[in-house]
Parts: sequence; structure tokens; C-alpha cells
Amino acid sequence: MARLFASFRLREAQLKNRIVVSPMCEYSAVDGHPQPWHLVHLGSRAVGGAGLVFTEATAVEARGRISPADTGMYLASHVDAWRPIVGFVRKQGAAAGMQLAHSGRKGSTKPPWLGGKGVPPEEGGWEPVAPSTEPFDKDYPVRSRPARSAKSWTLFEERRRALSRRDLKSWRFTPPMAICCTSSYLPSAIFGRMNLAAASRIASASFSR
Repeated sequence: MARLFASFRLREAQLKNRIVVSPMCEYSAVDGHPQPWHLVHLGSRAVGGAGLVFTEATAVEARGRISPADTGMYLASHVDAWRPIVGFVRKQGAAAGMQLAHSGRKGSTKPPWLGGKGVPPEEGGWEPVAPSTEPFDKDYPVRSRPARSAKSWTLFEERRRALSRRDLKSWRFTPPMAICCTSSYLPSAIFGRMNLAAASRIASASFSR
């Protein structure tokens, strides 16, 4: 028990203790942008004394969201929206972490309290990105055809280059946070290459500028 409150070094990140707040889906974002709700939710955990506070599953592309109300890290404006939240968490002596994620076949669904079923295109839904046409479960959206690995990688690489042109290269990149990567979109190797090339870059930028 004594070690729980002892400082802990995780590569370049120095945590004041070993208490970690795990990612919790909030379903409260607008177009991928975190809201005041996220500041209160994450900030209060930092005020409570946690050493590391993780965000909810944050999508690396719009189609990678579980629901239209999920947070994202695929636009430059997302960086600006996350910055004050991260700044507040840091001021409380906690480290900020981000769970980068892709929903895969679980994408384009409503929040649980709205039924959790698929969201049709006319209501802001989208066709999930997945390696098969089988739905994740009953009432989940169906993809018309399997995603092709080569095409997916090309899309991710184009996005990385576009983000790099948005003045992100001039930002000071330091290793200030922990990044947890999860994906329901297989093969995982492609997702791994993408988030290292793009999402991790802009996530780190939001923590260090």
C-alpha cells in the first residue's frame, strides 16, 4: 500500500503517485471537440490527487468514433479544445494521458442512454470502417464492403501530411504524457502505424505547446 502513494517514472513521464484514472466514455463531445463537461470531469479527478488522468477513448478519425458524441484528435481545432483541459490537469500536479482509439465495427452508434443502436446517415451517422461486412452485434451498422488495408494506410498517410502542414511541425514536441492505443479496427498493425504517424503527433503537441 505504501508504494501506491510513491512517485513513479514511466519512461519520460514522472508521476507523483501510482493512482491512475482509467478512460471513461463521456459521450459529451461536439464534432469531436471536448466540452466544459470534460474539463470538470477530468479536472476534478486531478484535483482529487490522481497521478495520471486518462481521457476517454479519443478517435483518430471521424469514422473511428463510437458515437457522434465521442472526442477526437484528428483536427487542428481538437488540439486547441484539449489544451485548456490538459493545462488545468497539469496545474493540479497530475499527468494527462490520452486513449487513442478507433471504433471499427462498433462505430456510428448512439450513446447507451439513447439505446446504443446504429445512427443512420440522415441523423449524422456514417458507414463504419471495418475488415468485414459483419456487424459487431445486433442493431449495429453494417459496412457495405470490407476495408482494404492499402487504401486505409493511404488515407491515414494523407491525413498525417495534412495535419503536418497545419503549423504542427513548428510546435515543440516533448514526451509529456502517456498514450494508450486501442482499436476495434483490424488489422491492428495499420492502426498502429497511423496513430504513431498522425494522432500521437498532434496529441503530444496539445500537451507541449
